[in-house]
Order: sequence, then structure tokens, then C-alpha cells
Amino acid sequence: MDKMQLVSATKKLKHYVMEMDHIYEHARETGEEKDFYTVIKPFVDEVHFVLEEWGELAKKFIVTSHPKHLYIQQIDATIENIKEISVQAFFPKTSYSRFKHRLHSIHYILEKLHSEINESKFPQNF
Repeated sequence: MDKMQLVSATKKLKHYVMEMDHIYEHARETGEEKDFYTVIKPFVDEVHFVLEEWGELAKKFIVTSHPKHLYIQQIDATIENIKEISVQAFFPKTSYSRFKHRLHSIHYILEKLHSEINESKFPQNF
């Protein structure tokens, strides 16, 4: 069950990260900032809810399965990066290179984790 939850949460985060990229590109094109309380906060809260579950499951997976080249520190950094870009995506003045670098780092860790889960020989409950 944990393995399926982790896969599901990872897929949701991938979707949110893609959405953040689209939001950012739109904000840069239009130069328009969204209202914090009606648009930004609800989106960020939704992402943080999934992120909290994902973080716990991902760390548990790493501790129990010991994947190569994937560490708890990377999960922590990914959590922080997602928290930051979930807000920054709405602001057109956010540094393009910094935003894209964080996006790339997040995408790498999510893909790496997803492939490690698929290659894992551990049972559904880890």
C-alpha cells in the first residue's frame, strides 16, 4: 500500500510541477500577478498537502530500500524547492534561471525516485 501511495503522490507532484511551469510562463508573458488569497494560497496549500505525504513516504522508502544515488537530503531539498516555486511561479519578476534550475532539480529527483520505486524488489509495504 505504501508503495502505491508513493507512486501516486510522486505522479501528483510531477503534475503540480508541470502546472507551476505553465503558471510561471503565463505570468512572464502577461506580466500579471495573481491575488494571493484567492489564487496563490489555495494552490500552495493544495501542493503542500500532497508534498507532506510524499516527503514522509519518500523518506521511508529511502530508509528501507537504500536506493543508489538517492538520499534523504535530496528529498528535503526537493521539498524546499517545491515549496518555494509553488509561490514564485505566480510572480513574473521571479528570476528565470533560478526558477528553471529549481524546476529541473525537482524533476530529476521525482524521475529518479519513480524509477527507483519501479526497480525496487521490495514489497508493497516498505
